[in-house]
Amino acid sequence: MANLDNLRHSTSHLLAAAVSSLWPKSKPTLGPPIDDGFYYDFADLTISEEDLAKIETKMRELVKNWDSFEKIEVTPEQARKEFKDNPYKLELIWIYAAADTLPNPRMR
Repeated sequence: MANLDNLRHSTSHLLAAAVSSLWPKSKPTLGPPIDDGFYYDFADLTISEEDLAKIETKMRELVKNWDSFEKIEVTPEQARKEFKDNPYKLELIWIYAAADTLPNPRMR
């Protein structure tokens, strides 16, 4: 089950990358794996059912260039710099900052 959760988590990041590429002003909030798949919530974004095919196409395009995912640890300060324009990510950083490091998956 761990491999399926990893796949779902990675795919949610792929979805976020595709949506962010198509709608650069959108703000990814969070996108965890769930029991029957994954999702990603976005702020400042309105899409229609017709946009789903465009998103899927972008995901397929992006994944061709990704060799792997790696989990790196970053400090809360590093995360705040990276997500300075996303209030939703900043809120999550403040919540998890007590741990001194935050997971920050990277696509390679």
